[in-house]
Amino acid sequence: MRTAPPSSHGFILPLTLWVIAAIGFATAVLSEWVSEAVTNAIAIQEKVNAEIAFSNIRNEIIFAVARRPYTNRGLQVGTFLSPPTGTTFQDVLSANYESDRTILLDGRPYVMASDTKYALQFQDGRGLVNLNTVGQQHLERFFEAFQIEEGERTLLIDTLLDYRDPDDLSRLSGAEKNDYLRRGLHPPANGQLVSPWEAQRIIGWTGSTSLWKAQYERPMITTCRASGFNPNTAPREVLSAFINGVSMDRAEMLTERREAAPFRNARDVGDAAGVILLNQPFFFSFTPGRCLIIDLIDRETNDSIRFSLTLLPLQREQPWQIDYVLRIPKTYGRSLDQIDPSITFPSPEEIAGTTGEFESTAGL
Repeated sequence: MRTAPPSSHGFILPLTLWVIAAIGFATAVLSEWVSEAVTNAIAIQEKVNAEIAFSNIRNEIIFAVARRPYTNRGLQVGTFLSPPTGTTFQDVLSANYESDRTILLDGRPYVMASDTKYALQFQDGRGLVNLNTVGQQHLERFFEAFQIEEGERTLLIDTLLDYRDPDDLSRLSGAEKNDYLRRGLHPPANGQLVSPWEAQRIIGWTGSTSLWKAQYERPMITTCRASGFNPNTAPREVLSAFINGVSMDRAEMLTERREAAPFRNARDVGDAAGVILLNQPFFFSFTPGRCLIIDLIDRETNDSIRFSLTLLPLQREQPWQIDYVLRIPKTYGRSLDQIDPSITFPSPEEIAGTTGEFESTAGL
């Protein structure tokens, strides 16, 4: 008897199922790849849009702060109440630069008139603790405002002073190159700090959580190239540090007093604080400097970017520079839902349209 040849139908069905499974797997992989590519493209587009927005807003800010004058009230962006007359040096010095619109440089928020999605907070660098110039006495009181223990305060002061001085001699609680190398850390710069965040490389400074929490929420320390101290723009912790005999409660009172009438001289400060200022008047400067720390906040997402802007009016090729840019961690983001939308930072068109315009006197 002849046997029937084996049927090919028994092989076709498994082969078909295998092909279908392979096509399904390839389709799933391709779909996942396309989905991931689309997600990446959206993320890249959002990043590009954010960078474009940052660049545009930065340019608007530079236009305003370089074009408009400063007084003890802040940045004057409106029409002059008493327009300056004459163009001689004496006319410039004696002119009244107050206008009908002022941007206060003490960290309060303003909505961008040109793009209400964003808000800005301006902080005058002269109103902060400058890590490159501050001395031991002021640092001591500044750390006390954050309730840092005495032993830790001594460590922070000595390590900072050792970090920025040019020698290799270590203070009692300080640290020099060998101390850093033993801990596997980058040695000290033995020079000026580039940004406030460089201080986190200094031995002992990273652990000061209360200070860094405050610094992320609003500027407290700076490395601005600016001299003097401006009590019209300083946070209460800094007021307490730089004005002898002023507690945190009195510092809070000073911020309320300057709200109604900005300080014009050391006598105004002493009268408002109820203290006698002896050697400090020469240290005070009652107009903002040429360095501003600016927070740019997305009001929809609460994303925040902080950057330091310094005007360099004597350099024609580059009359300004960005000292550093930092993205503030979401943990320290603050909602600006309650901000008054009528309190705005003017657009370039508004600034250019003001009458009696005069160039900025920043940093003079």
